[in-house]
Amino acid sequence: MLSETPKKTRLIITYIMVIAALVTIVSEPLFVKQILPPIIAGQQTKYEKMSNSDDAEQRTKAELIKDTPYLVSFFYPLWMALGVFASIVVLVIARQYYEGKAWARGLALLCFAMPSMGGAYMLVPAINFTGFGTYVIYAMIISLLGLIPYFTILLAEKSNLKYKIWAAVSFLILGIQGAHSFANGHASFRIQWMHPARPIWPPGTWVLWLGTQVMWLGTISVILAIYYLGCRKKTGWYLAVIGGATTMLANYWTHIVRGTTSDYILGGSFGLIIVVLMLIPGISKLLYDEPEIVA
Repeated sequence: MLSETPKKTRLIITYIMVIAALVTIVSEPLFVKQILPPIIAGQQTKYEKMSNSDDAEQRTKAELIKDTPYLVSFFYPLWMALGVFASIVVLVIARQYYEGKAWARGLALLCFAMPSMGGAYMLVPAINFTGFGTYVIYAMIISLLGLIPYFTILLAEKSNLKYKIWAAVSFLILGIQGAHSFANGHASFRIQWMHPARPIWPPGTWVLWLGTQVMWLGTISVILAIYYLGCRKKTGWYLAVIGGATTMLANYWTHIVRGTTSDYILGGSFGLIIVVLMLIPGISKLLYDEPEIVA
């Protein structure tokens, strides 16, 4: 655990945290400048092609992506802003982490989850609208700026092998679900609010309030679980179960009603995995220090 980790090891981890934070602060604004324009241009080109198609169905679908560039140009910089802000937080709390403060460990993990999830969020738009090229690599670099210190904190501290394995698995799936369910919520939001028939719900779209509002509430719970489990608090266990169950419900409901892609069934499965992991006593109790209260 952090307090039992030798000072020399904590110092090395702290240096890695600070370096990653500084690189993130400098690089993320430049990555936004490089990645966003070609993605937006690709989205606009796709809209023009679909809206001018001879296929009536394609012209109808074009209306569902008409305003997508506006959403991406808001949400992507938002995730990058969270990454920059979180990196500043890391610089401020680095000394407290070095001194072995549990709250600083939890906050550092939460902070490094931001660029990890932000880069992951942009992978699909980068692939869809620019191909497997430079911009996909940029998104992966952004994720790595968070993932490297994230797993360094989890794996380099003094703890037994069993804890390292299950902590790595649990924190990985929490981060994946945070990014994946946010992206699914974004997709539902786009259709819910941009459908030509709005504010009327056409058949098959009524479920999108679950796929957006409920999905994002569950996403917030999953992300907060990273902080509290990072502090080794049982509150994190509750938040993980709540967030996992909520995102599972929202994703599966959306898939059952719409069933247009596999994204929602995948998101529901990630939520299910979180719930199952947290309900296995031999695993969950490794993740927090608080003793059970016996009446």
